[in-house]
Amino acid sequence: MGKNRLNKKVGYGMLAAFYAPLLTDRQQALLELYCDEDLSLSEIAGQLSISRQAVSDNLNRAYERLDELESHLQLFQSFIRTREQVQACRDLLRRVKASPDTQQYLEQALATLGEGEVGEGGKDGI
Repeated sequence: MGKNRLNKKVGYGMLAAFYAPLLTDRQQALLELYCDEDLSLSEIAGQLSISRQAVSDNLNRAYERLDELESHLQLFQSFIRTREQVQACRDLLRRVKASPDTQQYLEQALATLGEGEVGEGGKDGI
Protein backbone atom coordinates (compact mmCIF):
# COMPACT_ATOMS: atom_id res chain seq x y z
CA MET A 1 0.00 0.00 0.00
CA GLY A 2 1.34 3.43 -0.90
CA LYS A 3 2.16 5.95 1.78
CA ASN A 4 -0.62 8.32 0.70
CA ARG A 5 -3.20 5.54 0.85
CA LEU A 6 -1.98 4.50 4.28
CA ASN A 7 -2.10 8.10 5.52
CA LYS A 8 -5.64 8.41 4.14
CA LYS A 9 -6.68 5.20 5.88
CA VAL A 10 -5.19 6.29 9.21
CA GLY A 11 -6.60 9.81 8.87
CA TYR A 12 -10.11 8.59 8.21
CA GLY A 13 -9.79 6.09 11.03
CA MET A 14 -8.98 8.98 13.37
CA LEU A 15 -11.87 11.09 12.05
CA ALA A 16 -14.16 8.10 12.58
CA ALA A 17 -13.08 8.01 16.23
CA PHE A 18 -14.61 11.48 16.61
CA TYR A 19 -17.62 11.22 14.35
CA ALA A 20 -18.66 7.53 14.29
CA PRO A 21 -21.94 8.14 16.13
CA LEU A 22 -22.95 10.53 13.34
CA LEU A 23 -22.45 7.90 10.64
CA THR A 24 -24.79 5.11 9.64
CA ASP A 25 -24.26 1.69 11.19
CA ARG A 26 -23.10 0.42 7.79
CA GLN A 27 -20.54 3.22 7.42
CA GLN A 28 -19.26 2.61 10.94
CA ALA A 29 -18.86 -1.10 10.26
CA LEU A 30 -17.06 -0.56 6.96
CA LEU A 31 -14.69 2.02 8.42
CA GLU A 32 -13.92 -0.26 11.33
CA LEU A 33 -13.16 -3.19 9.05
CA TYR A 34 -11.13 -1.12 6.59
CA CYS A 35 -9.33 1.35 8.85
CA ASP A 36 -9.10 -0.42 12.19
CA GLU A 37 -8.91 -4.08 11.21
CA ASP A 38 -6.96 -3.32 8.02
CA LEU A 39 -9.02 -5.64 5.83
CA SER A 40 -8.89 -5.23 2.07
CA LEU A 41 -11.95 -4.25 0.07
CA SER A 42 -12.18 -7.82 -1.21
CA GLU A 43 -12.00 -9.28 2.30
CA ILE A 44 -14.73 -6.93 3.49
CA ALA A 45 -16.88 -7.76 0.46
CA GLY A 46 -16.49 -11.48 1.24
CA GLN A 47 -17.41 -11.02 4.90
CA LEU A 48 -20.48 -8.94 4.14
CA SER A 49 -21.51 -10.85 1.01
CA ILE A 50 -21.54 -7.72 -1.13
CA SER A 51 -19.49 -6.68 -4.13
CA ARG A 52 -16.09 -5.05 -3.84
CA GLN A 53 -17.55 -2.07 -5.71
CA ALA A 54 -20.31 -1.73 -3.11
CA VAL A 55 -17.66 -1.65 -0.36
CA SER A 56 -15.72 0.99 -2.25
CA ASP A 57 -18.80 3.13 -2.92
CA ASN A 58 -19.94 2.95 0.70
CA LEU A 59 -16.48 3.78 2.01
CA ASN A 60 -16.28 6.78 -0.30
CA ARG A 61 -19.65 8.00 0.99
CA ALA A 62 -18.38 7.55 4.54
CA TYR A 63 -15.22 9.53 3.69
CA GLU A 64 -17.34 12.32 2.21
CA ARG A 65 -19.49 12.42 5.34
CA LEU A 66 -16.43 12.52 7.61
CA ASP A 67 -14.94 15.35 5.54
CA GLU A 68 -18.23 17.24 5.74
CA LEU A 69 -18.49 16.79 9.51
CA GLU A 70 -14.91 17.87 10.10
CA SER A 71 -15.36 20.85 7.80
CA HIS A 72 -18.31 22.06 9.87
CA LEU A 73 -17.40 20.97 13.40
CA GLN A 74 -13.58 20.83 13.31
CA LEU A 75 -13.40 18.57 16.36
CA PHE A 76 -10.35 16.72 15.09
CA GLN A 77 -8.41 19.90 14.28
CA SER A 78 -9.34 21.31 17.68
CA PHE A 79 -8.10 18.10 19.32
CA ILE A 80 -4.78 18.33 17.44
CA ARG A 81 -4.30 22.00 18.43
CA THR A 82 -5.11 21.25 22.06
CA ARG A 83 -2.73 18.27 22.11
CA GLU A 84 0.06 20.47 20.70
CA GLN A 85 -0.64 23.20 23.26
CA VAL A 86 -0.61 20.71 26.12
CA GLN A 87 2.71 19.32 24.90
CA ALA A 88 4.16 22.84 24.65
CA CYS A 89 3.04 23.53 28.24
CA ARG A 90 4.63 20.28 29.44
CA ASP A 91 7.88 21.15 27.70
CA LEU A 92 7.96 24.60 29.29
CA LEU A 93 7.11 23.26 32.73
CA ARG A 94 9.90 20.67 32.51
CA ARG A 95 12.36 23.54 32.00
CA VAL A 96 11.32 25.29 35.23
CA LYS A 97 13.78 25.14 38.09
CA ALA A 98 11.37 25.07 41.00
CA SER A 99 12.27 25.96 44.56
CA PRO A 100 11.37 23.45 47.26
CA ASP A 101 8.34 25.63 48.08
CA THR A 102 7.02 25.55 44.50
CA GLN A 103 8.07 22.04 43.44
CA GLN A 104 4.73 20.56 44.52
CA TYR A 105 2.87 23.09 42.34
CA LEU A 106 5.05 22.26 39.38
CA GLU A 107 4.36 18.55 39.88
CA GLN A 108 0.62 19.24 40.20
CA ALA A 109 0.66 21.29 36.98
CA LEU A 110 2.34 18.44 35.10
CA ALA A 111 -0.10 15.94 36.59
CA THR A 112 -3.03 18.17 35.60
CA LEU A 113 -1.73 18.16 32.02
CA GLY A 114 -1.80 14.36 32.16
CA GLU A 115 1.94 13.78 31.98
CA GLY A 116 2.51 10.90 29.53
CA GLU A 117 -1.13 10.62 28.38
CA VAL A 118 -2.26 13.10 25.73
CA GLY A 119 -0.68 12.39 22.36
CA GLU A 120 0.92 9.21 23.59
CA GLY A 121 -2.00 6.84 23.23
CA GLY A 122 -3.63 8.04 26.42
CA LYS A 123 -7.01 7.30 27.90
CA ASP A 124 -8.89 8.34 24.78
CA GLY A 125 -6.84 5.98 22.58
CA ILE A 126 -6.27 8.63 19.95
